[in-house]
Amino acid sequence: MSSILKSPLTHFAVLGGLVFAAYALLSDAPAAPSEGVIKMSERDARLLAEQFAATWNRPPTEAELRGMMQAWVLEEAYVREARSLGLDQGDAVIRQRLKLKMEFLAESDAARLEPSDADLQAFLEADAERFAKPLRLSFEQILLPSGAGEEDVAATLAELRQGARPSEIGATNLLPPRLDEMAVVAIDRVFGVGFGDALAGQPLGHWSGPIRSGYGQHLVRVSERSEAALPSLSDIRERVEAEWRSVRARDSRDAFSDSLLGRYSITLPDASAVLTE
Repeated sequence: MSSILKSPLTHFAVLGGLVFAAYALLSDAPAAPSEGVIKMSERDARLLAEQFAATWNRPPTEAELRGMMQAWVLEEAYVREARSLGLDQGDAVIRQRLKLKMEFLAESDAARLEPSDADLQAFLEADAERFAKPLRLSFEQILLPSGAGEEDVAATLAELRQGARPSEIGATNLLPPRLDEMAVVAIDRVFGVGFGDALAGQPLGHWSGPIRSGYGQHLVRVSERSEAALPSLSDIRERVEAEWRSVRARDSRDAFSDSLLGRYSITLPDASAVLTE
C-alpha cells in the first residue's frame, strides 16, 4: 500500500481527478445539457447581474435582467447547434480558449498559496538583481565639436576646471546639459549603449572624459552617485509577492504540462523534412 501511495502514477491520477473536478465547477457551460432543454441556474443569473453591476455601477432592472437571460438562452442554443454541426472542431480560437482554461486550472493551486515573510525574504535574496534599485547618476555633459583632437579635449577640460560656463563651450546640440538621478539603463537609452557604464567610472565632482556616445565625444561631470541597493522586504512586499506567485504559477503549470504529456505517445514529423518539401 505504501508503494502504491508513493507511486507517481497515483499522484497523477489524483491530480487529474482534482483538475477535471475543478473544471466542472468553474466551466461557464453546462456539464451535460439535456437534449431539448435549456435551463439557467440562479447562480448563473446572479453572475449576469453582477457583471452588469460591475460595468454600469448599478444593479440591472428586472426588464434588463430578463433581456440578458434571454440573450444567454439564445447564445446557449447557438452553441449547442454549432457543436452538433461540428463547428467547434479545428477552430484555432476555440482551441486557444480551451488551452487557456486548462492553464488557469493548472495554475489555480498557486493562487491559493499564502507565502510567509520568510518565504518572500528568501525569494527576494535569491533573485536580488531583479529587485535591486539600479545605480543612479546625476551629471552634466557637453558635446565636443566633431573632429576635436587630444589637444582640443585637454584645452576644453582645462577651461571647465578653471570655472568656464559649460553652456558657452562645446557643440550646439539638443541633448540635455544636465540629468538627475538617472539609472544607467535610462542613460544608455539617451546616449547609446555603454555610455552609462563609462559614466559610472568617472570621478565624482570633477570634469572628465571624453566619453563617446552615438552623437560624438562628451566631457562630463558626475555630481551624485546613488549606488545600487536591495530594498527591504517591507518596502516592496507587494511586488515581491506578485513575482513569487507568478513563479509558483509557472512551476505549477509546467509540472502539470509534463504530467499531462506523459499520458501520450507523441509522434512528430521531422522538421527538416517539412521545411524542404
